[in-house]
Amino acid sequence: MANASSKRIASANETALKNLELGLLIVNLLSPIIRFLLSLITSRTFFPRKLVIFLHILFIGGSIFTWRWFKTIGKPSAGQPGKQVRVGEDLGGKGVIELGWDLIYMTWICTLGSAILGDWVWWLSLLVPAFGAYKLFSTIRPILAMFLPGLFGPKSPRNPQAQAGNQAGAQEQAEQNDKPESKRQAKLKARMEKGDKRVQQVQVQRNR
Repeated sequence: MANASSKRIASANETALKNLELGLLIVNLLSPIIRFLLSLITSRTFFPRKLVIFLHILFIGGSIFTWRWFKTIGKPSAGQPGKQVRVGEDLGGKGVIELGWDLIYMTWICTLGSAILGDWVWWLSLLVPAFGAYKLFSTIRPILAMFLPGLFGPKSPRNPQAQAGNQAGAQEQAEQNDKPESKRQAKLKARMEKGDKRVQQVQVQRNR
């Protein structure tokens, strides 16, 4: 089973790396071509603003670094002679690997989107650090809850005494409802259903 799982991970990683390399090549070739064609058709300039160029270089560099890192951890590698081959990490995993894929996909979206729609698409790149901060906070929150339970610990009910009283009352009522009727109550109920006047008079007096 372990050998089959290792083969599945190795095959999936190989496919993912090939698609990643192809995607990097296509996106970075299409983007300048689209910009050039639109600059001829519309009044848009071919060269974007300096901030967009800086963001493009930053995110492309991050994507290439992530791709190289994926190749390092995703491919099986032979260890020392006589030892088993080390299986690569699953590139479909969670955590930092998932954040790396988000960086790559967002880079592709912003690169092609800015070439087609305009440079404002690069504002979407802010989602990457925002998601990274959220994942980091989710990871370290249990540690923060140990030192600051009032801020990061589980939320307790506002009035625990009232809630406990309500639960006890509901449980008592349920127990009373579950108790079987006595023989005397069953006889009185049967007489009332038959229309016994004596039982009806007793019931009227109790209601008064």
